[in-house]
Amino acid sequence: MKFLLPFLLVASLSAFSQRQFPEIDSFGGVFPIPEAEQLVDPNKKYKVVFDITSAPKNQTTEMNPGFESVARFINLHGLAGVKKENLEIAVVIHFQATPTVLSDESFLTEYKEKNPNTEVINKLAENGVKFYVCGQSLRMRKLVDYKRNSNISVAHGAILALSHFQSLGYSLMTLH
Repeated sequence: MKFLLPFLLVASLSAFSQRQFPEIDSFGGVFPIPEAEQLVDPNKKYKVVFDITSAPKNQTTEMNPGFESVARFINLHGLAGVKKENLEIAVVIHFQATPTVLSDESFLTEYKEKNPNTEVINKLAENGVKFYVCGQSLRMRKLVDYKRNSNISVAHGAILALSHFQSLGYSLMTLH
């Protein structure tokens, strides 16, 4: 009996520290932080453009962590009471991250693996996230003729896309 109380305490703390996925299932899990100061207004619109440039060490089998960060951003806002309708999110992909935009078929042709980013890109797109790949990076990396994920649009360049969204009032989040 004397071990029951500590067990229940640990079990309740453990349950409390489980990651939650309030908006995007399976990606970008967040922890509730009851002592955190509320820094967001649940009724305000948030406009953010994410700049994703880097790739994981093994981009043929590992999901790009930038997409996980986008999902976490959405889940954190959901946890804070911000509705998805109040989030406008664009993602600009370039430099080393460029291959993440390839369709599974194209990725398989080029890298002999299924694209590890397809599921998260599709899930984010289903939740209103808009994706743009740098046309300059596609050409420099000789990927322009490959089929892309249908949720990816092509921008003339990442620099133009980023400046465009910032001119529309989007906050820039740079992910390396």
